[in-house]
Amino acid sequence: MPERLTAPDANFLLIEQPSVHMHVAGLSILDPSTRPDGVLGYEDVVDLIRARIHLVPRFRQKVVFVPFNAGRPVWVDDANFDLDFHVRRAALPAPGGRRELADYVQRVCSRPLDRSKPLWEMYVIEGLEDGHVAILSKSHHAMIDGMSGIDIATALFDFTPEPRYVEPEGEWHPAPEPSQRDLLVEALTEQVTHPVRVALQNAAMLVQTPQIALGKVGDLIGGIASILGAGAPPKSPYNVPVGPNRRFAMAEVPVADAKLIKNSLGGTVNDVVLAAVAGSLNRSLLARGLSTSGLALRAMIPVSTRDESHRMAMGNRVSSIFVDLPIGAPDAATRLRKITTATKDLKSSHQAVAAGALMGIGAWAPPTLHGLAARLVARQRFVNLVISNVPGPQVPLYLAGARMLVTYPVMPLGETTALSVAVTSLSGVMGFGFTGDWDAVPDVERLAEGLVASFEDLKKAAGA
Repeated sequence: MPERLTAPDANFLLIEQPSVHMHVAGLSILDPSTRPDGVLGYEDVVDLIRARIHLVPRFRQKVVFVPFNAGRPVWVDDANFDLDFHVRRAALPAPGGRRELADYVQRVCSRPLDRSKPLWEMYVIEGLEDGHVAILSKSHHAMIDGMSGIDIATALFDFTPEPRYVEPEGEWHPAPEPSQRDLLVEALTEQVTHPVRVALQNAAMLVQTPQIALGKVGDLIGGIASILGAGAPPKSPYNVPVGPNRRFAMAEVPVADAKLIKNSLGGTVNDVVLAAVAGSLNRSLLARGLSTSGLALRAMIPVSTRDESHRMAMGNRVSSIFVDLPIGAPDAATRLRKITTATKDLKSSHQAVAAGALMGIGAWAPPTLHGLAARLVARQRFVNLVISNVPGPQVPLYLAGARMLVTYPVMPLGETTALSVAVTSLSGVMGFGFTGDWDAVPDVERLAEGLVASFEDLKKAAGA
C-alpha cells in the first residue's frame, strides 16, 4: 500500500492557506567556468535530474487525500509525471544583479505549489552578472525538512567538476494509484489497529530500554514546563496577519568568520548566528524609529532530530527550542554572551523533547481533531520570528560541472509571523535568506545588510 504521511508532514498541508504557503526553497548560485565549455544550460540541468531522479523517489510522487478526511494523506506515484513541468527556465533582466534575482525569487515563492502534482519545482535562472547561473528549487515542507533538503542536494551535486557515474534506473513504471474506496478502507482499518500497534511498539521499547523511556518522561515534563514558563513574547512589528506575497533578501558570510568569533568570544557557531541576526534586527528596528532599549524578541529555532539512520529519508524529523534574543543589548559581545548563556540553559530544559512530543500528538488523534489542532497551533503567537540554521558539507560542490558558490534558503511564514531567517552553510560559505511578508517587512534588504554589519561588529569584538 502507499506510504502514509507522518503527523508532522501532514501538519504542513493542513495549516496551509492562501496567504500561508508551506513550501521551502533554496537558491544556489553556480559558476559555469568550471565546466569544459564554460557554459551551463537548461538542458544540462534537465539531463542531470532525469539521470538521477530515481535517487529521490518522492520527486515522482504526489499527495492523495483520503475520502472524508478519514486518515492522513498518502504518497502515490504520479502516472502523469512530466519532468518538463517541474524544471523550468527563466532569465533575469539586465543587469542581472542581486536586486533582480531577489525580485524573481520572491515572486516565485509567493505562489503556492500545485497539489495535483508532485510538490516541487525547479527554476534554471540565466542572465546573472559575471556569467553565473542560479538554480531555485522549491518543495513543499510536507516533503522535506532542512536536513533532508541537504540529502537531496548531495544526490544532485558532486564533489568534483566531473559528474560521478550513477547507475541508470531503466524504464520507470509507476505503481497503480489506489482507488478512493481502497484508501478509505485502509485508513479506517488503520484507525482501529493503530492504537494497539503503537502500544505494542512502546511496550517493546520499554522492555528493551526502560531507563531511556523513563528518562524521557522526566525530560518531557521539564521541557513543557520550560516552554509554558517563558510566557508570551513581546509585541513586535513582525507579528501581524500575513498576506500571500513575500519579500526576499540575501547575504553571505564566510564560515571561517563565525568560527573565529566563537573561538574568541565563546559559544557555538549557532550562537554566533543568533547574535548576528539579533544585531541586524536592532539596526532595522532603530531605522524604523522604534526603541530597542531592553527589548528581547523570541525566536523559534528548529532542531534536527535526524541521525545516520534517517539519511535520504524524506519528511520532517525536527523539533524546536525557543530563544529570547537580546535585541537591545549595548554591544555585539554582550549580545553573544547573553545568547550563549540562554542556549546553555535551554539544553538542560529539554524544550526540544517537549516540542517534538507536542508536534507528534497528531499521530494519536483522529484526523479531524489532528487538523483542528494543527490550525490552532499555527494561529497562536508563541514567537516573534523563526531562525533556522542548516549546516552542510564544507567542501567544494558542483552541479553538472558548475561550481556552487553559495546557497540561500527561503523559509515559510506563519499566520502572524511575518519574518523568517534561514542560513545554509555549504562549501565554506554561510548563505542567509530573509523572507518577509510584503507589507509587514518592506525593509527586508536592510535586514540582510544589517546581518553583514553585525558580523563585522562581532569580528571587531573578537579582535579580528
